[in-house]
Amino acid sequence: MKEGYVVTGTLTDRHTVRLDEDLPSSLNRVRLTVEAVDPSEKFSPMEVLDRIHARMRARGYTPPTREEVDEYLRKERERWER
Repeated sequence: MKEGYVVTGTLTDRHTVRLDEDLPSSLNRVRLTVEAVDPSEKFSPMEVLDRIHARMRARGYTPPTREEVDEYLRKERERWER
């Protein structure tokens, strides 16, 4: 029996779709039907940032510490003075 999944995504170019969520990794070949989605769902800038940060946390991203940022900026500024 075939199983179907409905997932939204965004076309990043003419050949690539970035899905909003993961599909089961057991899938090999798939059939894709493309349907335009009404962009009526609007989010405030803070909602967008919250969603981005939540996805980053879910992927295990750890932001740099203040010390790491300061060190990076110090090295960058040193480069400018050469």
